This record gives sequence, structure tokens and C-alpha cells, in this order.
Amino acid sequence: MDAVPRTLADLRRSTLFQGLDDGQLDRLTGIACPVSLPPARTVFSQGDPAKAFFLLAEGKVKVFKLFRDGRMATIRHVGPGETFGESVLFHDVYPSSTETMEDCRLYRFETGEFRALMLEHPEIALGVLAAMARLMIMLNRRVEELLLPVPARLARYLLELAEEQLSAPLIAPRIVRLPTSKRELAARLGTVPETLSRTFDRYKRADVVRMSGGGELIEILDFAALHRMAQE
Repeated sequence: MDAVPRTLADLRRSTLFQGLDDGQLDRLTGIACPVSLPPARTVFSQGDPAKAFFLLAEGKVKVFKLFRDGRMATIRHVGPGETFGESVLFHDVYPSSTETMEDCRLYRFETGEFRALMLEHPEIALGVLAAMARLMIMLNRRVEELLLPVPARLARYLLELAEEQLSAPLIAPRIVRLPTSKRELAARLGTVPETLSRTFDRYKRADVVRMSGGGELIEILDFAALHRMAQE
């Protein structure tokens, strides 16, 4: 596919730019700079001067925070069609860091150019506000989760994974596949790998889950028990 039609197709699939007409998408295409990155590559780092935000067309990107004591907490995983770094439109530095988790194809939008486009097309500005609102809801949910014990966080994560990967009704036993490494999952849950391993061991002893495939495959044996653990 030629560069311009491919960019237009990627913009149309994005959550942020849904609802824009062809003329507005053409204007966006003019300022969308394609970028390809391999796995484990930094897109931007926490505290860097804010110069651009990004749309992910293919791959997966991790957004995370680094704390003064050296700990890291994953905020979210960005998938195709989603944007990240939008806060740079209103702030001078990046509040978090990002890293590619696999081969990624992205589009880079310079802050100044995009601000000018928002002033010219209020529909684009409304789309950005909607995206920021969704992120705020997601962050509030993440804060609430981090106040829960680790077993409850893991139970909620597994239930969310089951909703994504399995068709209803959720009748045990059913198998889900972890989309990340155990270390990355620990960071996503705001804990350390050792605590995560102990929590999985507790689940296995209680006959709630069974693990295989080197720990990548999780067989959920008791959905009712998992729901109870999610509320503890």
C-alpha cells in the first residue's frame, strides 16, 4: 500500500480520529510522521521535553512510571489504533516513560503543528478532550486497583483477560494466555515478581487456576472463587 493511503487507513482506524471527515483526515496526514521501531526501544522518557505525541498503528507499547526508589509501575499497554503521550499538548514534559514491547509502527505528531490544527478544526480538539477523559477514567481505576491487596488485583486482571479472550458464558475450566512476561505482569499489577509468584501458588493450592506452557497458559478452574477473590 502506498504511504498516503496507508496513513489515511491507519488514521481512520484510530480511536482519537474517529468521526473526522476526509478533509480533516487529509490535513492530519500532512503532519503525521511515520516511525518504525524494534522491540525494547524507548519512545520517550519521563521528564523529557514534550515535543510530540504518538498514534500506534501496529505493535504494542508499554507506558510506565519510574519512582525515586527505583520501582517501576506499568500504567497501561497501548494497542493498535490508540494514541499515547497526548498530555504533551498541555504540559511541557512527559509525565511517564514508554517502551516498545514488539516491532511497532507509529505516527509522530509534533505538538505545535497539532495545536494549530486543533484551533482550525474544533472537532479534533473535542476528540482529544474525549481521549483525555478516557485516560482519566482509566487512571482512576488503576489507582483504585493499587489500593487492593495483590491477590485481588491479580483476580481482577485474570477476569478481564477472560472477558477479552473467551466467549461467554465463562464456564470452567477455560484457558487464557498471558500477553506479557511474569515480570511485566508484576509491574502492571504494581508488585514484584516474587509476590506475584506467591499469589499464583496460592491460587493453585486453592484449585482456582492451573498453569502450563511455562506459566504462559492459565487454566481457570473456578470462576466463582476468582470473583470472590477479586472483591477481597
